[in-house]
Amino acid sequence: MKKEKLTPMMVQYYQIKDQNKDKVLFFRLGDFYEMFDEDAIEVSRLLNLTLTHRGAFPMCGIPYHASKAYIKRLLEEGKKIAICEQVETPSKDTKLVKREVVQVITPATVVEDDYLDSKSSNYILSISYSVKVTSVAFSDITSGEFILKVFNKDSAFQQLNSLLAQLRPKEILVNEDDYFVHKDFSSILDETNIMITKLSSSDFNKKKAYDRLTSHLSISSLKVFNIEKDNPAIRPAGALLKYIYDTSMSSLNHITGYTVEEDTSFLTIDSSTRKSLEILVNTQDGTSQNTLYSVLDKTITSGGTRLLKKWLSYPLVNKEIIINRQSWIEYFKFNREERSRVREELKGVLDMVRLTTRISMKRNTPSDLLGISRTAKAFFNIIKDDFEKYECLINDNSNKPIDVNNSLSNVESDTMNEIFSLVDLIQSSINENIQGPFEEGKVIKKGFDEELDRLRDIKNQGSKYLHSYIEKLKEETNIPNIKLGYNKILGNFIEVRKNHVDKVPKSFYRKQTLVNAERFTSDELTEIETRILKSSYESEKRERFVYESIVEKASNISSSLLLLANALSRIDVLQSLAYVADIYNYNKPTFVEKNSVTIIKGRHPVVEKQLGLGSFVANDLTLEDHGKRFCLITGPNMAGKSTYLRQCALIILLSQIGSFVPAEEASLSLVDKLFCRVGASDNIAKGESTFMVEMQEAAHILRTASQNSFVIMDEIGRGTSTQDGMSLAHAFMKHLVKLNAKTLFATHYHELTLLDVSNVKLLTLAVEEKGKDIIFVRKVVDGIANSSYGLHVAKLAGVPNPILKDADKFQRRHFGEYTINNSEMDLFSMAQLEELENNENINDYSEDYSSIIDEITKYDLSTSTPIQAMLFLQKIQEQIEVKAESESLDKR
Repeated sequence: MKKEKLTPMMVQYYQIKDQNKDKVLFFRLGDFYEMFDEDAIEVSRLLNLTLTHRGAFPMCGIPYHASKAYIKRLLEEGKKIAICEQVETPSKDTKLVKREVVQVITPATVVEDDYLDSKSSNYILSISYSVKVTSVAFSDITSGEFILKVFNKDSAFQQLNSLLAQLRPKEILVNEDDYFVHKDFSSILDETNIMITKLSSSDFNKKKAYDRLTSHLSISSLKVFNIEKDNPAIRPAGALLKYIYDTSMSSLNHITGYTVEEDTSFLTIDSSTRKSLEILVNTQDGTSQNTLYSVLDKTITSGGTRLLKKWLSYPLVNKEIIINRQSWIEYFKFNREERSRVREELKGVLDMVRLTTRISMKRNTPSDLLGISRTAKAFFNIIKDDFEKYECLINDNSNKPIDVNNSLSNVESDTMNEIFSLVDLIQSSINENIQGPFEEGKVIKKGFDEELDRLRDIKNQGSKYLHSYIEKLKEETNIPNIKLGYNKILGNFIEVRKNHVDKVPKSFYRKQTLVNAERFTSDELTEIETRILKSSYESEKRERFVYESIVEKASNISSSLLLLANALSRIDVLQSLAYVADIYNYNKPTFVEKNSVTIIKGRHPVVEKQLGLGSFVANDLTLEDHGKRFCLITGPNMAGKSTYLRQCALIILLSQIGSFVPAEEASLSLVDKLFCRVGASDNIAKGESTFMVEMQEAAHILRTASQNSFVIMDEIGRGTSTQDGMSLAHAFMKHLVKLNAKTLFATHYHELTLLDVSNVKLLTLAVEEKGKDIIFVRKVVDGIANSSYGLHVAKLAGVPNPILKDADKFQRRHFGEYTINNSEMDLFSMAQLEELENNENINDYSEDYSSIIDEITKYDLSTSTPIQAMLFLQKIQEQIEVKAESESLDKR
């Protein structure tokens, strides 16, 4: 439709839409949000709404009061929503109500609980990329956290992938020039399935970004945060802050500072290692089930749950902080009565971090204030019996030491006094029964504000004034059945039946004629009505003023509220780790200066929980400072090599978040990097085979590991030929031995155990032979495995005996000389094999099943994982069943 034919309202719509082209525009019309044109077509499809038309324009709408449910669904579909509200009250003289966009809602900038996962942080990441330097800034707006980080030039992409795995951000901001020019950079982002917002290069201008960051905190320099003017991360940080302002359109008082993250502050864990160790999510379905987090999570509060995930994502390398955390866990582990009391009090805690954020951004409801009061009281109850002990947690930011036995002198009493005062204010002012948004007359308690009480009295007396007035009219006019009425159009009116109209005083003004009655007003009624309306308006205005002044007082001490909120989260995580240590018999690890690892009777925390206490076979590990620090581990399939490797890595990780560990004893040196190269996967989208992915991950380890790193590598080289795989495994092994990194290296290439490599410890998984059967005892012992027992695993998987006999015969015939040690227990006796050779029926069987047998003989069991072998055997079983069924039908 041509512009000159548009109605004024549609002209207004298109003017606003032109400024929000990448967003769904929720255009407020009365009690509905309406969408037009392409927005209407797309939203009606996504939300299954009825598509109608307003003239020539496609249109759909949703009720204002039910909008949150629809907005949540659109966010899940990856949409941004611009909320366009009426910003003035319509009047008779107003031809077009003024409308403005008051908020832009995106997956990473929401603060309302309706759109958030209470157990997960909600990060937004801003990236500035160039060939020379890559830097990032990221924030969780719901907590006020704001971090800057610069990547190393040589490993920028690996660090970016690792950060994406750590944060799992909901939205990524990029300079559009960087995105479109550097295809290698954009391809990484496109693979993530995360919302990507491309911003103008001017948003990343360094001077503008610096000014924006300083202006936000009303400071002249960022040096107070150890940020120099030439820090490359200023660019993405300034762009991020601008974007948050532009979308939230509100105060950001809860963002009170900036933190520069250094690699040396935390244990480095790359994305592949996080995935393999299944720290937060599993590899099966991407949920938290059967992960390390699922074992440790005995938290009570949402904030505690999120902090536990953060600790698991950021293990420490500062021994002092780790030991401080251990002291708290030890305190809660052995003081069960205190731990139970604290857990009970934590049940009364709401999500104070996000409550405070909403209050700071003026996005709160009255019930949020009550939540602040309730949570603060729970905190006071926790610390009341031993304030000095808990006081030191208030100012801790998890990167500073905290002493369980002493309070910190730098905790200002003002912090607690401010919170005490706010709690008293809220309790005395806010109605405890209020729920939902502000509702006039139901928020502020009677007796709190004298002026409000006076206005309410006038308003409440309005009905008395009206009643007195109508009684007076009855006496003065002698009109029977004269009555007062009200509707939204006429307001208050006097209604008289038609047969008594002649008795109406001349001072009455006719307002409406009905079939059987006339409706009037009078100067006195108008005066009463005006007085009532004015008192109602003044009452609501006063109540809102009082309420907003309380919100402002809460907002002004948001930094103190966040200190308290974070202290509660820390208490929750510490008691949770203590609870787990108590019920699963975890013990406190000790840290030593020498570069070594000693674990006595260590257990895999996840597998142990699945099996039940006492069922898991514990194992030791010793890596000496000046001795053997490389373990070459051989053993049968399904014997437990991968479990052993992972449990050792998880014990290292747990120790460096300050947790107790599943071991009888552990003495460790701090690790700077943790690497895990296990499992097999390909990257079809990039055209990368399983072997290519394996080599890329191995190359990253070989380039970046140090002598202070802990490395686990499982079956390296299995994705290629035996000769190539063994050669690569040997070369990797020599490099890691020379590097002196603490390494566990599991392999099926038993030939590697015969090579003359010094400082290598040979370990294997013990197997017991009983008759023709084998038993995996899961015990790690010194020595070399005789065999991988592949045929025995096949037997356990249910492969038919005739096929197993053929495989055994083939192995004896073709690989007898290749076997390193022929002491492996025979699966079949020679007599059985001779019988197989001379049996005509079985020969026929072999011919009928020759294709299946050929497939089995070609399969390389020595380089297969247990899972791969079982999947292969399942495929063979299915082929045999089909063949058998076909033969059965032929015989009929």
